[in-house]
Amino acid sequence: MHLNAFAAIVRRRLPLAQAVALAVGMAFASLAHAAAGAEELTELPLESLLETEVISAARFARQITDAASAVSVLTSEDIRALGLRTFGEVLDQMRGMHITHSLEYTFLGARGIGGPMSFAGKVLLLIDGIPAVDNLYDQPYLGPDALIDVALIDRIEYAPGGGTAMYGNNAFLGVINVVTKRGRDIAGLQVSGLLGDWNDRYVRLTGGQRLPNGAEWLLSATVHADSGIPSPEVGDIFDISTGHDHHLFFKGSYEGLSIQAMGAQRRVYTDARPYWYYSYLDRNELLSLGYDRETGEHWRTSIRLNGGRYAYRTSDEDTQYGYARNANDGTWWSLDGQFSFDGLQDHRIVLGARVRRDPLLRADYLDYDGRSYIYDDRRRSVGFSGEDEVTLSPQWRITGGLRVDKRTYSDVAWSPRAAVVWLPAPEWQVKLSHGRATRFASTSERVFGLDNEVSDERVTNNEVVAEYRQDGLRLLGTVYRYRISHLFNPAEGVTHVDGHGVELEAEWQWHGFRVRASQAWQHAAANIGPELPYSPRTVSKLQASAPLVGETLRLSLAYRRTGAFDNIGDARMPPHELVDLTLVSQKLVDHLDLRIGWRNITNQREESTDRYFRDPLTDRRRRSAWIELTGSF
Repeated sequence: MHLNAFAAIVRRRLPLAQAVALAVGMAFASLAHAAAGAEELTELPLESLLETEVISAARFARQITDAASAVSVLTSEDIRALGLRTFGEVLDQMRGMHITHSLEYTFLGARGIGGPMSFAGKVLLLIDGIPAVDNLYDQPYLGPDALIDVALIDRIEYAPGGGTAMYGNNAFLGVINVVTKRGRDIAGLQVSGLLGDWNDRYVRLTGGQRLPNGAEWLLSATVHADSGIPSPEVGDIFDISTGHDHHLFFKGSYEGLSIQAMGAQRRVYTDARPYWYYSYLDRNELLSLGYDRETGEHWRTSIRLNGGRYAYRTSDEDTQYGYARNANDGTWWSLDGQFSFDGLQDHRIVLGARVRRDPLLRADYLDYDGRSYIYDDRRRSVGFSGEDEVTLSPQWRITGGLRVDKRTYSDVAWSPRAAVVWLPAPEWQVKLSHGRATRFASTSERVFGLDNEVSDERVTNNEVVAEYRQDGLRLLGTVYRYRISHLFNPAEGVTHVDGHGVELEAEWQWHGFRVRASQAWQHAAANIGPELPYSPRTVSKLQASAPLVGETLRLSLAYRRTGAFDNIGDARMPPHELVDLTLVSQKLVDHLDLRIGWRNITNQREESTDRYFRDPLTDRRRRSAWIELTGSF
């Protein structure tokens, strides 16, 4: 409510000229053609990529080609070449997803669902198989507030469709699993520093090693500061805002035992004293202890003890309204076990169990008039799952799975899933899947225990996938349909939401050149009423990367287009296009690598945040650039 008063604050223009960006784009086209015969030193063949292991919540490896969904993968090389720096930027490069922003946070949309203020997740985020959402809002953090630095990502996998049969709550329209790097991937010490527009400053120190006895460790610390925006796409709204965040990450393993700890904190200040002062803080912490070994002939056991803590703080001082604050806290722990058995011919069986407790779910609010409100909630849940993949012949496989969950204040949830995989030829795969998933209400949606009658959302998914791959070429097509019922707090007369769509993707690699393009046509709507807000009909992606001088220089281009959609308040947002360029130089001097990123080179305005303002911000800064040096020793 205070933002309008500061919307007219003078905003600086970026020094990056559009003519320079266009010249770089022309250079990309000409130099890519000239480098057609350059040797690719670090090329990852598409065939190898397609055989990359998908890590489940219990760390059981399966091949992407076995997964009965249209899995999308970005590797660390993709992330590096495209200059991606946040989870939101990474996910915005993946098929069918779209990103929107408020003034504080980045939000994920998938298959027509999602947008600002839709905190509770419809897509489950895992980090090395560990649920990585807070336990107050069930929200994944995708900007500078994310749990880990994206520089530590080895690859990120997105499997759309209802995944509850194996993964549990919030795997509603898909599962995202982040696989982090290991000590052997660093093999020493790595130091990185970055400077960019809008007071963007970043320093990272990472060390890791694999020891002769097989033990492995990785330790990383990151410190970052900027102008307080959740993403450069938003533009620098206020010159009086600053943001500071830091990340810590540790990962170690030895003979089946593993430990993983990560934490992140971000605080943003908007200081216009003596008239107004506002700050907010998000702090996430996660700890996991694991045991993963073969415990007998044909048996493999994976057990994990996970725990996490989340804190949210706000402080608001205003000469007109007075003082207000929020202090929300949540803690949780879970014990997960999964057991795989392959002793039966042509069967692969995975059984799972999970016990979880949320002993602290608290909202402590002090109003402007001095009244204080404290709400406490607690939660317990238990779940069991089973899945059997049966190989009928070299051409046919079927999978059946069932998950049963019971949570405090909720009925027993049954989540079945079935899939068929057909291989009519070595280059072709056809996958059909049907399943139902459940999403329990977050404690925020239950008003921290005040509303125990909130229903559990359910979704029924149907999907058909056809995939072709040969000689560095991959083609994929998906047709899907879903229905979401038992909605949380629906409008009068609304009983369900139906969604359907088509997704196409093509990927090609040749002599160091990499091109990936995708197009999604989607539609999601309630049974009555207007279109869903933040639900674009089309989402387009294009990434192209070319070596200029072997791998000494590589230039990459990323193009994203999100179709028009309705904003909250019936405002119609126009289509939004973004074009980014990234130049990467390996071993610039001895052990130094260089990256230069140009973001939004066509100077497109981010419209989706304008619901927070009365007057258009026609002078908002949009285009940005940064430069990064990384040393490996």
